[in-house]
Amino acid sequence: MLGCELLRHGLRPRLIDKSAAPSPLSKAIVVHARSLEVMEPLGVADELVAGGLQVARVQLFGDGRSIMQASFEELDTRYPFLLSIPQADTEAILARRFQALGGRVERGVELAALSQDAEGVDVLLRSNGAVEKLRVGWVVGCDGAHSVVRKSVGLDFRGELFEEPFMLADVRIQWDVATDAVTSFFSAAGLLACFPMPGGRWRLILSGAPDGEAAVTLSDVEFAVRERTGHTAMLSDAAWLARFRIHARQVERYRVDRVLVAGDAAHIHSPAGGQGMNTGLQDAHNLGWKLALVASGQADEGLLDSYHAERHAVGQSLLRATDYATRAATLKNPVARVLRNSVAGFLSTLEVVQARIMRTTAELALSYDKSPIVGQHHGGLLGSRLGRDDSEEAPTISAHSAFVHGPAPGARAPDGYLYRPDGRGRLMELVDHRHTLLLFDGRAATPAGDQRLAAIARAIDARFAALVAVHVVLPGRDRPLALDWTGSCLSDLDGDLEDRYGARAECMYLIRPDLYVGFRSQPAELGPLLAHLGRVLGSRGAA
Repeated sequence: MLGCELLRHGLRPRLIDKSAAPSPLSKAIVVHARSLEVMEPLGVADELVAGGLQVARVQLFGDGRSIMQASFEELDTRYPFLLSIPQADTEAILARRFQALGGRVERGVELAALSQDAEGVDVLLRSNGAVEKLRVGWVVGCDGAHSVVRKSVGLDFRGELFEEPFMLADVRIQWDVATDAVTSFFSAAGLLACFPMPGGRWRLILSGAPDGEAAVTLSDVEFAVRERTGHTAMLSDAAWLARFRIHARQVERYRVDRVLVAGDAAHIHSPAGGQGMNTGLQDAHNLGWKLALVASGQADEGLLDSYHAERHAVGQSLLRATDYATRAATLKNPVARVLRNSVAGFLSTLEVVQARIMRTTAELALSYDKSPIVGQHHGGLLGSRLGRDDSEEAPTISAHSAFVHGPAPGARAPDGYLYRPDGRGRLMELVDHRHTLLLFDGRAATPAGDQRLAAIARAIDARFAALVAVHVVLPGRDRPLALDWTGSCLSDLDGDLEDRYGARAECMYLIRPDLYVGFRSQPAELGPLLAHLGRVLGSRGAA
């Protein structure tokens, strides 16, 4: 994922892998909606969806009765489902894209040592008994829980180990459990989580395991499944049986000067919710555009500090949430289990709580609102007026409220429908490797407002064309005569973007390459936007 992002931004990364071949094991089988959204501009989301199984809902049973039913289908995304697909397939699709972009995975190449100074990193590579020394600008360790990169820079992998062992099984099952849902069973005997997989298999996660370090057998799993579900389940054709222990660990820093870590090299945790691989993919997506700008000299090194600021907080929150979920799911005290089941059942009846749970699980609720590189500018309520939205440029009180409640700085940038000269399409189809600046004309299309938007568009395009794609969003199809701008104009004829961005009055949104809102302003003003770009790019973006 990181290699693809760097190639899209014009860099030539060197990707090495100690393994001689990709693992054939299914490993992480869940790809969530947000991961599919950020992989859409990369050109692999549709292929992933075609190769996977769409799971529409989750259901939870406690001590023999249903305590929760929830659906992904109401999520505001092009991907309102959990995608079940083996990690081996996900990796293969990304590897093909990496190669199509001009990259090459160097297999059987091991990082033996590294040392760094202010100007670069000296690395020692080992392959087939041969040793290669070279100097590079940056090293990113995506090398898993036993990361050599992490150890080489002395990062402490702090955390704890769950006492109870777990079992994992990829099997075929004859039973009557729904194949369009992730189904979990809480019982006195322990936890059972069941994930349908493509091809008719199931992934089972079970708390508890045979005593000692004995290998897990199919009969062990079959007995546990019957005990925890009450179903007459016939298991067969085991493709993978394993026992494992859950660690919850995270490094204190994601960056040590010119060395960074991502994915399992930075954080490991319970598999609850299928968040692990998705979080690693989004680490890479967050880092890719920042490292590309810094390595190409288009931004100062300080931009990379935001990678730690944003993603460490995400990892920390994830460790807390998965730890809590795992402990709640494996309660042994009968009184505590009854209380858990009652609380879960009650909360699942509240639509707002259910929607929040599903958005969080799909990773659509993630926000970088505390990030040092997001911001906003607006006149406040006192600068608002009474009257109709289309009568003058200054926002009405209701238009101001719509903007305030629109996507906040650091929030996920919504997709939406619009009209281009070539027909109706979606906003995210226009997104490339650059920032995307949306200049909304609002309902009051006055000559003065059009001239102001055109001046902003020309100024940003003249100075930052390689970094920012500029689009003026118009409420109608015709380009106003006063809009002295020859670049992209988008027609919001259905008002879809206006609704999603709270853009009833003139405003601007700057969407980052990782599809989060970096900056917004009402009204649209050049000065605050330039100041924001200066914070992001450092001296390279200073006015």
